[in-house]
Amino acid sequence: MAEISWPEELPSTLQLEGLSASYSDPVIRTEMDAGPKKMRRRYTGATKIITGNITVTIEQQKILEDFYRRVIAYGTRRFNMKHPQSLEVKEFRMIEPIKEVSNGAGLYDVTITLEEF
Repeated sequence: MAEISWPEELPSTLQLEGLSASYSDPVIRTEMDAGPKKMRRRYTGATKIITGNITVTIEQQKILEDFYRRVIAYGTRRFNMKHPQSLEVKEFRMIEPIKEVSNGAGLYDVTITLEEF
């Protein structure tokens, strides 16, 4: 497990509504002169990519921004967080910058893309 944990001041996990998950592709496909493509594994495992949202207050948005920029160094460091589907604590890394949209009620809808380890 990672040394860093998701901030307690933020929602503990991503919302299930709108959550999407997929696996990275661990297969190399090579075109052949004739017949089907040759396929082989690039590596033994595939990481799961999860994209979801959390809704935060202005104060929580500042905590999230500090966590993203300073604590996990713009997503380069891994952290522990509850998995949105199993609710078990897992190790993640942010693989895209966070996206914030004000919903007009003093709250921000934040989209986060995670890589599960």
